[in-house]
Amino acid sequence: MTRVRPPTDSRKRNKLILALKSAIEAAFSESDWKELGYQTDMNDYVSGHPRLLRSLSWGDPDYGGHVLDAVEAMLEQDPANLQAIATSAKIATWIKKNKPEVFAEFFGTSSIGKAIEKTKKSAEEFDIAQYIKRIEAALPGDPALAVGSTKELIESVLKTILGMHGAKVSAEDMPKLLKRVQAALGLDPKDVSEDVPGADVLRRLLGSLSLIVVSVTELRNLYGTGHGKSNAPGLDRASAELVVASGVALASYLMDRYKALKGPAAA
Repeated sequence: MTRVRPPTDSRKRNKLILALKSAIEAAFSESDWKELGYQTDMNDYVSGHPRLLRSLSWGDPDYGGHVLDAVEAMLEQDPANLQAIATSAKIATWIKKNKPEVFAEFFGTSSIGKAIEKTKKSAEEFDIAQYIKRIEAALPGDPALAVGSTKELIESVLKTILGMHGAKVSAEDMPKLLKRVQAALGLDPKDVSEDVPGADVLRRLLGSLSLIVVSVTELRNLYGTGHGKSNAPGLDRASAELVVASGVALASYLMDRYKALKGPAAA
């Protein structure tokens, strides 16, 4: 996941803002503006601005000034909006291509982003793109939604694996689904032979998978989206990233294990 390192002084801040302004001028459409408006809780500003979208539509020379005003207004409303603006795919891609020095200075891929990218690569045959997209969009400003989407991601992977094995998938809770998947993939702790080096360690490791599932599910119930609690207070972003990192790592492991057992054609 591309993330932005906040500027440390006014000169650096100005450098980044001017790059954002140039990227928006070059790459944004009216629909992009409206989407960004909702992401930053500035949809009224975007839709109600007397000149912003009109000058874009007509290609007027004052458009750049209105872009700069809009970016400043979004940052004044909430400094955290910097992530929503800068990590827009069109903006980040344009800056990487046209202002590589700015991209190198302010943009970077976080460890959680690398974990998510790994999950994307593991996801062939698994219809989980919607959950990954929600997680990526939610992490900067809505930790609760990220946790809820992580639970849904794991559940989808578990049910997909069972379905691919021809097993009937019923309305079971997550720990039971995981137990069935572990049995199907040869990952049941009790099936680890004593002849395997480090058998006790492997059993504990495989047994810990259930702890991830239980933790993600319970945190989702407390803070996540399953019961209309998105944006509920109490779950900080760092904790959400830990939940997401654990959840997507588990999903990747199970998908990779499934493909390894299926054979080279699934790899």
